[in-house]
Amino acid sequence: MIADTPPAIVVPAPVVLAKAAQLQGPSAGPQTPPPAAPADKPGWRTRLKDKGVDLTFSYVSESAASLTGGRDGGAAYTQQLLASASIDTGKAFGLDGGKLIATIIHRKGEDLTATRLGNLFEVQELFGGGQDLRPAELSYEQKLNGGKTALKFGLYHTGDDFATLPSGCQFQNFAFCPRPTTLFYNSGFSGFPIPRWGLRVRQEIAPNLSVTVAGFEVNAFRAQTGAGWKLAPRFDSFVFPVELGLKTGQKPGGLPGLLRIGALVDTTDRADVRDDINGDSYVLSGLLPAMRQERWSAWAMGEQMIVRFGPGDRGLSLFGTLTLSDRHTARVPTFISGGFVARGLWDSRPRDNFGLGLVYARVNPRIADRQRDQLSLGQNVAVQTHEMSGEIFYGWQATRRLLLRPNLQYIHRVGATDRYPDALVAGATIKVIL
Repeated sequence: MIADTPPAIVVPAPVVLAKAAQLQGPSAGPQTPPPAAPADKPGWRTRLKDKGVDLTFSYVSESAASLTGGRDGGAAYTQQLLASASIDTGKAFGLDGGKLIATIIHRKGEDLTATRLGNLFEVQELFGGGQDLRPAELSYEQKLNGGKTALKFGLYHTGDDFATLPSGCQFQNFAFCPRPTTLFYNSGFSGFPIPRWGLRVRQEIAPNLSVTVAGFEVNAFRAQTGAGWKLAPRFDSFVFPVELGLKTGQKPGGLPGLLRIGALVDTTDRADVRDDINGDSYVLSGLLPAMRQERWSAWAMGEQMIVRFGPGDRGLSLFGTLTLSDRHTARVPTFISGGFVARGLWDSRPRDNFGLGLVYARVNPRIADRQRDQLSLGQNVAVQTHEMSGEIFYGWQATRRLLLRPNLQYIHRVGATDRYPDALVAGATIKVIL
């Protein structure tokens, strides 16, 4: 993990790390819908769906065990229960093109990264966002202009519309699932299940080419355990993201691809990671850190199927991501990830998939400079540089509604230092969607 505020990015005591992990706002991966299936037998849910009300209930757990390396050995388990309703307002109320979403979740468990490992990115992306019962979304979307324009507003997540790839949440490591974790670390960018009040507009400007702009409140307080029901907005600072999205290979039998290029500005005042008001090291000067009035991040990411194994999404796809962030305030200004996901390799297992992902994260060199200044004063800190990690998984779709996904993760330079040996972690995801 990376400390949120000065004076140092070091591996703190486990209890402090656990608190920090809750504030990161893990992603929406556990909401992944089940595979397509034959029509449900007639019943109350089918009758509701015919009237425009689609209900989803799910259980997801993520377990992880440290096999070697890291700060300490051990295991951890975390879980989530989810109930969600999606209402087609055309069927329900006669308002065509509208969709209303309401989602509530309950999370509990333990974070192996905080309690045992001490690495930068949680090895269980499901952990965090308040270990409690809370609303995760209450939003409304309206499509206009024949579907070419889409407006969305309400209490939801920046990451629902920005910097997301389809392959992301096949992985259990938070660095992948399903958007670059550094956007959470470096700005007020939000992800499931920590909603923010926001407004988004998406416009199709050419076939398969769209531009999306939005504005969201910055409200880290709602991420804390027990604060999920405090829904009052805080409009003292905002995140303004914009993204250009391009889809390729969308014809039947084609090789589909997706490219996203975007950036954001966060208007929150933030302390400089090294400088005081005079541009000197505040650790040495004894002055307070300089305050920066805004911060920025940018990203480019893509996914491309290169080999097709069968109809639908069966094929081998490559993916890659690059993010850059403001050097004055960012904890991880450079982040690179990439890998592949193969879906439906065998005809007998068309819903199974497996993949490999690699991540390189560079801690801000200006933070390393600050840490060296602390060392010169005799403080016990570790100078952070970079961390690299990888994950390999196999997703076994045991039944239409049950997914089992074991994985193996390797972490080099745990916590971006050489303080602890490289870590090997075995994990498993269990997902049941009703």
